[in-house]
Amino acid sequence: MKTTPAKARAYARIGDGALRFGTLAIDQRPPLMHLVAKALGRDPEQVGPEVTELKGLLAEILGRAVTGILIDPHYAFPAAMPTLPRETGLMLTLEHHRFETVEGGWRKSAVIPGWSVEQAVRMGADGLKLLAWHRPDAPTEVVEHQLEFVRRVGEECKKADRLFIFEVLPYPLPGEDEAAYNAKLRDLSLEIAAAFADPGLNVDLYKLAFPGAASLVREFGGSGYSLEDLEADMREYSKLPAPWLLLSGGLGADQFVQMLEAALNAGARGYLAGRAVWQHPLRFYPDKTRVREALREEGLETLARLNELLLGIPPQHLEADWQLAGVAG
Repeated sequence: MKTTPAKARAYARIGDGALRFGTLAIDQRPPLMHLVAKALGRDPEQVGPEVTELKGLLAEILGRAVTGILIDPHYAFPAAMPTLPRETGLMLTLEHHRFETVEGGWRKSAVIPGWSVEQAVRMGADGLKLLAWHRPDAPTEVVEHQLEFVRRVGEECKKADRLFIFEVLPYPLPGEDEAAYNAKLRDLSLEIAAAFADPGLNVDLYKLAFPGAASLVREFGGSGYSLEDLEADMREYSKLPAPWLLLSGGLGADQFVQMLEAALNAGARGYLAGRAVWQHPLRFYPDKTRVREALREEGLETLARLNELLLGIPPQHLEADWQLAGVAG
């Protein structure tokens, strides 16, 4: 694949230099806000300082075991940056954790208020990550809004010469039967990835969920499809115009290790995971001493297992288009 010299360098910074990515996400906001609020008996909107402190702890302990880390600008950045080693690639998230809900429960995504690609670049980001919610059965106006939202951010990332890391997720509608939604999630996941396969969106790296519901995976105790079935489905992701990484999507550590193995067999270039790594260790919060111990024992062990799988991926190297930079004729 070809890219610009700056983006080739950014791929190498976020990955291992051979297009393999073992990356950690701590940009989550509502999940950590609610975890902290529940533990402290507080309102989720009133625990900002505690969430910032917790994200700093995650970065301090886990940041040295990954090739890159994804953080948010307001909560994680202040606490994480002083602890991150210089060799860990930096990704900054763009999307607001609040989204507009229109009649019918359809979602419209937006960038964090007062935040932009330009500002993220000034803060040192190697890559910019954007999450967009998508339902192919949404009204035309909603679908077009989401596509234009992604296209606009992709153009800004291209102009800034930084990696555009794109995540797309489906969502249930209000009142939608959970079992019925889970039953169609396998097909829905493939449809939403295909809906954003246009090279004109300028996506450099896709962050995608496995195509299905964990409750239906036979190896996880379900009675639906197997990991082998999902591996075959995920081969469709490798038809996208850029490499893709697997997100953990709420899976437990053991489940995610199994799912990553299937994803790597299907062509994934690594993982960009959060809760599968740190959710279980955080059961001890607000006892920060026990949280720290659990992150060192359980979180680092999970990352070691995931990174061992990455070593089995054949290395690939980016061919930078030096002509774009005028370095060679």
